[in-house]
Amino acid sequence: MIFRRGRWAPLESAQQALAQGQYELALSMLETAARRAARQGQGQAWLQLAALYALYGEDGIENGLPALRSAVAADANLVNHPLYRALFWEFSAYRGGSIGDVKRGLKDVTESDPVAAYHAASALFAVDAPKSASRRLLAVDESKLPAYLRWRRWSLLGQCREAMGEWEGAAESFAKAVELAPVAEREPERLSLAGALVELGRTEEAIACLAEVDESLLRPEEVTVHRYLLGRAHLELGNPNRALELLTEAHALGGGEGGPSYSVAFATAQALTALGRYQEAKEWFSRALELAPAEHRAYTQHEAAYALIECDELHEAEGLLSEVVSDPSYPHRGDALADLADVRLRFGDLEGAQHAAEQALELGAGAAACLTLGNIAYEYYSLEEAVSWFEQAVGSSQPGDPYWVGAHQMLADVYAQMGQPYASRVLMHAKAALDHTEPSSEWYLPLTQYVEEARSALGGHDRLLN
Repeated sequence: MIFRRGRWAPLESAQQALAQGQYELALSMLETAARRAARQGQGQAWLQLAALYALYGEDGIENGLPALRSAVAADANLVNHPLYRALFWEFSAYRGGSIGDVKRGLKDVTESDPVAAYHAASALFAVDAPKSASRRLLAVDESKLPAYLRWRRWSLLGQCREAMGEWEGAAESFAKAVELAPVAEREPERLSLAGALVELGRTEEAIACLAEVDESLLRPEEVTVHRYLLGRAHLELGNPNRALELLTEAHALGGGEGGPSYSVAFATAQALTALGRYQEAKEWFSRALELAPAEHRAYTQHEAAYALIECDELHEAEGLLSEVVSDPSYPHRGDALADLADVRLRFGDLEGAQHAAEQALELGAGAAACLTLGNIAYEYYSLEEAVSWFEQAVGSSQPGDPYWVGAHQMLADVYAQMGQPYASRVLMHAKAALDHTEPSSEWYLPLTQYVEEARSALGGHDRLLN
């Protein structure tokens, strides 16, 4: 830094105010110093004032850039200072500067000036270079940062790790930011921590974290995030009614008339799907698709296709799934191909269904693909082949999951078609399926009948006695 402790009182006082989250006071102190200091001191004051405005991100451009220009006007030598260079490129990043220009401009800014290095990392994060930003932050000696930047370093590192999908590291970073931040800054960091915990599936911890948030210290948009995250958490815990209440509140708090955010729209659609309200879910998925960022579009289409299938809008579902499987970067292509195979089977395209199911099988969607291939074999009345596929589906799934139940249902049906010699197998599979089949299901009565007929064929026993 260009100021040494004890040599420039306005900076000392401003940093103390910043450490307590007193931004207006810090701004006032530096503005006063900029007006009253000698010419060299004015340059230093304007530079620090620009650094303070940079903490506001894009909102700081309006006042930050003029402060940066005033610094050089007061002291031309400051143009070569690392903090000036870091701030110049940080503001450039907020104004849409290219990643290449920003990286080249920051080449000579090193961790030897920790404050400049922090602002350089902010610039890199602003141009979507989280990996480069995180490297710079990790190289900074935390003990050499002023207190108001120590917690920010952890917060920005958490955002970098979040952007890279490193959720464990993000959670650790946000937890450290919560620990170090002043009271006035702590609650937004709790929200960030809760978001990372939700992504990690540490749902109970996320709810506990959200319960600690003091809503009186949140901005309106942060209250919206709080309700959204709590809704997501309850959805993960299997409480879709409560989730829907919270997500509806998030939508209203976010200015419902202007339309929901992508995250709120998508989570609302998922909650409605969990409640079996597929027509409403379809409408919310449609909204989510209009808002979906490129990296989430395929996943959103995949989820929307499920709602369409449940609404019996098969051709629309096929269109969405065909687009999903054409995306080579989508990590769940195997599952999407299995769903596409199921859709084609439902409207009678056996050849198309088999082709998609075989591709899904190659990509690891075992149980779903086997179930479809078994149904295709059954349609052709190749009963032994059908049995083989359904048994593979049972072996590739977990007891009680939909594929496992569906395979047992079909095995009971196939063995029933194969006649009395297979009565014990009919009974075994029908009983297994019934344990996980609701009385309202269209399968419940046939399975019950299979159990009764099989037991009758076995003389009232569960197996044929010698």
